[in-house]
Amino acid sequence: MEIDTEGRIWRVAKRGGNPQRGSFATRPCPRVRAEYATRGGYLLVATTIRGVRTVTGAHRIVWTYFNAPIPNGLSINHKNGVKDDNSPENLELATYSQQRIHAIEVLKRNKWHPIGSLHPKTHITESDVLEIRRLRAEGQMIRVIAATYGMQKKAISAICNRRTWKHV
Repeated sequence: MEIDTEGRIWRVAKRGGNPQRGSFATRPCPRVRAEYATRGGYLLVATTIRGVRTVTGAHRIVWTYFNAPIPNGLSINHKNGVKDDNSPENLELATYSQQRIHAIEVLKRNKWHPIGSLHPKTHITESDVLEIRRLRAEGQMIRVIAATYGMQKKAISAICNRRTWKHV
């Protein structure tokens, strides 16, 4: 494997051979990305070392490569919150508590009280909210806006009067 300065992990060789005879050889292969994405957005890398298949987070490999082993009790935090951005300057050591505080205070994300388009039940975005408020300011009737967005009139009224979507 090869790791570039952007924190991307590349496969540059493949193992091959006959497992029954125990004859394995490593051969060069075309340079391809070794990571694959999970549903959660993290990148993982799978490798086989001495016959044992190991899967781990690419961010953990990048941290260890550029810095040092990860101490017990600490994990890797993505400073910008982008889970597949494993550039060395975006990674830092943190406890799980520190990561939670970082998510709430710096990234403005709260798993237990999601706001705006992060809420699982919403079907509009922050840009939709701005458009709804613009239409209402131009004199568009609430019932017309509600019909356009497939929403209740009271929901549109709450958006326009900033009772909801206060962060926008």
